[in-house]
Amino acid sequence: MLLSVRVRIAAVGFVLISGAAFAQGGGLAAQIEAQLDARQADKGITHKVTIKTPQAQWPDCPRPALTLPDNNRLTGNMSVGVQCARRQFLQVTVDAEGRYWVARQVIAAGSAISRNQIAQQRGSLSKLPASLVFNPQEIVGSVAVRTLNPGQPIVAGQLRKPWVIKTGDEVDVIISGEGFRIRSKGRATTNAAANRLVRVRMASGQLVTGRVDASGVVVVES
Repeated sequence: MLLSVRVRIAAVGFVLISGAAFAQGGGLAAQIEAQLDARQADKGITHKVTIKTPQAQWPDCPRPALTLPDNNRLTGNMSVGVQCARRQFLQVTVDAEGRYWVARQVIAAGSAISRNQIAQQRGSLSKLPASLVFNPQEIVGSVAVRTLNPGQPIVAGQLRKPWVIKTGDEVDVIISGEGFRIRSKGRATTNAAANRLVRVRMASGQLVTGRVDASGVVVVES
């Protein structure tokens, strides 16, 4: 009986010691890094976490349940939820490293971007804009809304899809609803890319809003 009690005490002590060792050895930071890496796996981004909360306030179980912030911020200060017996929050600083795209040469505003005009770089993302574009397919074929200089990181706000319809264009309009489908013509009052909304003035003077398909037809669902 005494031996059994000693074994139980030893087991409890081992759990507590292993939990402390896990925290002291950087295991908690590594666990947070692994979850952050998994969230950005499609972009190939890796993270480095520094826990700012004093170690005395860290959880004492070896594998606490983690809750990451809802936003997709890559770097900076964050609050991470951790739960063992109770839930608490740790303050951490996150750095990230990954491959991103830059302009290889001057890209003039208003011009479509080709593959040979961009290059991939790898490095820390901590001082780069939050809206970096990591997928080259989102860049190639897009139009630069402002001039891009060599080496400049490419972000979403610098790009737009090419206009399928321009202001003043005569366009085909399909108006459909339950039991009917009408094809007519109108004149665009705004620019629009494929799969975007556009306003069209019909011959009657009525303004309608529809979505542009890949062929440039405006589809209005009533």
